[in-house]
Amino acid sequence: MASSPYLEAVPTSFLDQPNHKPSSHSITMPQQEYSASTSSILPLAYGPDSPEGPAQPKTRRVLSLLLATNLCTLIFTVVPVLVELPNIKGNWYVGNDVIRLLEPIVAMPLYFAVILESGIFSRGSTKEKYLVGTLFMISAAIYQQGAGFHSAANMFKHPFVDFMDENPDLVSQYSFFNDFRTWVRTDWEHGISHYMYAAGGILMAFVIAYLYRNVHDPMRSSIDKVLFAAATLVYGLIIGSVAIEFPKGSIVALILVVVYGFGVIGSFLFRREGKQARRLGRRYVLQYYLLAYMIAFIIVLGWIGHVRGFGNREDSGIKF
Repeated sequence: MASSPYLEAVPTSFLDQPNHKPSSHSITMPQQEYSASTSSILPLAYGPDSPEGPAQPKTRRVLSLLLATNLCTLIFTVVPVLVELPNIKGNWYVGNDVIRLLEPIVAMPLYFAVILESGIFSRGSTKEKYLVGTLFMISAAIYQQGAGFHSAANMFKHPFVDFMDENPDLVSQYSFFNDFRTWVRTDWEHGISHYMYAAGGILMAFVIAYLYRNVHDPMRSSIDKVLFAAATLVYGLIIGSVAIEFPKGSIVALILVVVYGFGVIGSFLFRREGKQARRLGRRYVLQYYLLAYMIAFIIVLGWIGHVRGFGNREDSGIKF
């Protein structure tokens, strides 16, 4: 008789009696056999309420969502750097920061769509649903809070700086003014908010890498290959931009790329696939992340060589 997770606690002597007839108070035990899934989404466990095997995520849709998410992040963060938008209420709240505040509102649903496409919430075990859902929500909250703190720091900084410019005598008498300006601008706007934002994005990417870590697709279609290449390039540019914009960004980006990108993603991919890891489509989401980190690594090294140090764009006095 085929084994079933439902029957492990049932005495075998009872099951082996061919002439036994169930009484009116007997409980009929389900005897459906749950074979091992042949899908490539091996991380997902399937409980009794989802006996059917999982469907393979649609590669083109996954790649399109990854590309759309990356383009959203890149556009919403690059535009405020390159374009000076009109200010709101004089100089108290700048239009550029509105763009930064809106980015997570647009990007996070795209991140979540990638999560949904994996099938975790329809076929995953209850434990995995809670684990993935909780980690994603925490990551998204950190991501959004970083954008919110950045916007709030700017909102408080600008009118305060205007007051300082209009009252230089008071500023020279009270150190509070410069201390408060440094606290808002350096600690919150350029420090805490930036790295909360980055940490949330990295954690959401970690959730995606976990869900798709065993998903394969030969990607014979040219469209899929173009989407893969474009998504990889744009994500590499985003990670590389950390070195240019964030305080101590070069150091942080190098640690991220070397420790997580090469050490975790790369070692997992090559340990599981060996030489096959070089074939496009073998755990293609992990390939996407690894190649993006390689692009970012080149950008970071190029930036360090360009500025001859680990300073960011502002520290180096470079304006676009």
